[in-house]
Amino acid sequence: MISLIRSEFRKVFSTKLLFILIISAVAFALLQVFLLIFVTPPGLEEANQLMNPQYIKTITASAGSASIFLLILGIVAMSGEYRNQTITSTFLVAPVRWKVIVAKMATFAILAFFIAILLWLIVSITAMLLLTTQESAPFEWSGAFEILGGTVLGLVLYGILGVAIGSLITSQVAAIIISLVWVLIVEALLSVFFATFGNWLPGGALNAILQTNGNPEAIDADLLSVPVGALVLIGYAAIFAVAAAFFTTKRDIT
Repeated sequence: MISLIRSEFRKVFSTKLLFILIISAVAFALLQVFLLIFVTPPGLEEANQLMNPQYIKTITASAGSASIFLLILGIVAMSGEYRNQTITSTFLVAPVRWKVIVAKMATFAILAFFIAILLWLIVSITAMLLLTTQESAPFEWSGAFEILGGTVLGLVLYGILGVAIGSLITSQVAAIIISLVWVLIVEALLSVFFATFGNWLPGGALNAILQTNGNPEAIDADLLSVPVGALVLIGYAAIFAVAAAFFTTKRDIT
């Protein structure tokens, strides 16, 4: 298993994709920080949201919004084996297929762990510096550290989910499109029109562990508790991981 994980790391660092997605994730998170601090959401012109400590935590939680990039990274890594037709040689070298899936998930869980810490640190420092230019509640590192655990767990699990989805939907384009449509459209709409149900979806569980729903107009909206949100997201990752290992073992790849 250790040899397989080492092999996966070599594959990841042999392309520029990892670095491109890390840069994109950092840029996306910093853009969100900038907008949350300097752009007043419609309908909230009368209130200074920056005076709300919970809103400050929402800004820090921007690091967790990069989870979609870890999802894409995992999808590309797994489905790319099928797209580039390297999956046959991979399984010839490691004929126990589920071990390959586990090795990939472990690899991207480790990568996601360090990426999450990097994002959290960059977002926290940037938010702290930018908030000094505005009339706002003080930036509290204790509150930022509360977000750190959720950021790490969220990105790690989304990286695992990405590998699982790339195993189940072997067409790279289809896997990415379906995932983006689900995250950006379907899940968002379900959360708006069926808020209680939306809380139990992966995105709702992620919001719970990040302690924010990402909506400046309803930052105090009901969410699952942090432990429940963590269990729900772990449950989704476990179900998809088991399904990926099972179907990959049964699939004819010739």
